[in-house]
Amino acid sequence: MKLSYRQQNLPFQYPFTISNGRTKTHQPALVVALALGPFVGVGEAPAIVYYDVTVEKMIADLESKRALVEKFAFTEPERYWHYLHHLFPDDPFLVCALDMAGWDLYGKMKGKPLYELWNTRWENTPVTDYTIGIDTIDQMVAKM
Repeated sequence: MKLSYRQQNLPFQYPFTISNGRTKTHQPALVVALALGPFVGVGEAPAIVYYDVTVEKMIADLESKRALVEKFAFTEPERYWHYLHHLFPDDPFLVCALDMAGWDLYGKMKGKPLYELWNTRWENTPVTDYTIGIDTIDQMVAKM
């Protein structure tokens, strides 16, 4: 398996303000990709300041164990998560990004969307969810 990654600064649609008055306009994130033959799975993890999670730290952890990530004999995502969970016990955000990439890779290898592999349906599910930052009541209602 071949690992690649990149740091991204993902812009927010609206500035995001929290109760301490801090405002963010983008989210630093690590995007990882796992390639196996012609298939590539992608996952992502955000940097979260209040958890002391930085993209730089995730990259350092990833580079320190790159050979172990790439040598795993990938056959099913559950085994891969278990392996990652023990490989990076102090970095659940990195584990999450790699786990997402593993599931994406698995679905592509099987030629099916994950909702089918999980015996679920995609109808009537939100495209995404997000938190609305503090703003005036009118602006928060407008964002909804």
